Amino acid sequence: MTKGAVLVTGASSGLGLETAVFLAGHGYRVYATMRNLDRRGELDAAAARNNVQLDVLQLDIKDQASIQKAVATITSRTGELYALVNNAGSILRGYFEDVSEQEVREIFESNVFGTMAVTRAVLPMMRKAHRGSIVILSSTAGMMGSPGSSAYCASKFALEGFAECLRQEMVAFGVNVSLIVPGFVRTELFGKNRHVASGAMAAASPYRAWFEKLEQIADREAENAVITPTEVAAVVLKILEAEHPRLRYIVGRRPRFLLNLRRYLPGEIFDNFWTREMTRRLTGTSK
Repeated sequence: MTKGAVLVTGASSGLGLETAVFLAGHGYRVYATMRNLDRRGELDAAAARNNVQLDVLQLDIKDQASIQKAVATITSRTGELYALVNNAGSILRGYFEDVSEQEVREIFESNVFGTMAVTRAVLPMMRKAHRGSIVILSSTAGMMGSPGSSAYCASKFALEGFAECLRQEMVAFGVNVSLIVPGFVRTELFGKNRHVASGAMAAASPYRAWFEKLEQIADREAENAVITPTEVAAVVLKILEAEHPRLRYIVGRRPRFLLNLRRYLPGEIFDNFWTREMTRRLTGTSK
């Protein structure tokens, strides 16, 4: 029995792909969207392996016409949309001084304005139906900063604020808004969708040696990640089927530990500790 229509962005690979297939396997009619339909092969193969059907649509979160066309298609086929899973986005790495203004604007276009644009397009039908759920894939980078991630963290912090406000605005209309905050997940996001700032590896960069160490640390974290896309997809399902979903769902033992530590330590003790620790690991000194 079909439970309702769900739109998933960025479904060509990684978390989006896994979420689309997982939800379809649990009775939802899933509209799996991606910017380039030429990349649908992996999604189609996963759907076939799991014996589920998906509606695959083109949707570029940075193209308003593309968004409107996809939403109009869903409306014409199902009449309403039960849930939106905002997954599409990208990563930008580099110390702030090495990141160009254009690169900062591009990461915000992808991670913030794209998410807002898709959300804005579906809100009217959810509000009128007086039901629905909007899920936003955030990150631990949206709750605590780290060197080499200033632009990316800024975009994720923006998503956190956006979701908190939107939740308060939509609760009277029966529409839920939730954030998923995973740590490192075993996906290709840290490969195919990771972008390094144009100046980060330049010989003249005063941060290059530190950034190279930082990338090595990040690569090890990604390679040793224990969180799977299926675990994140299961949290999406939990949100969609909860009577009263929470605002924020943290996924992974390590991020829960760090974020709880930051939450409960008095004053700026954690922030000072984290700054000293990251500085020590990159520069060899805690100053």
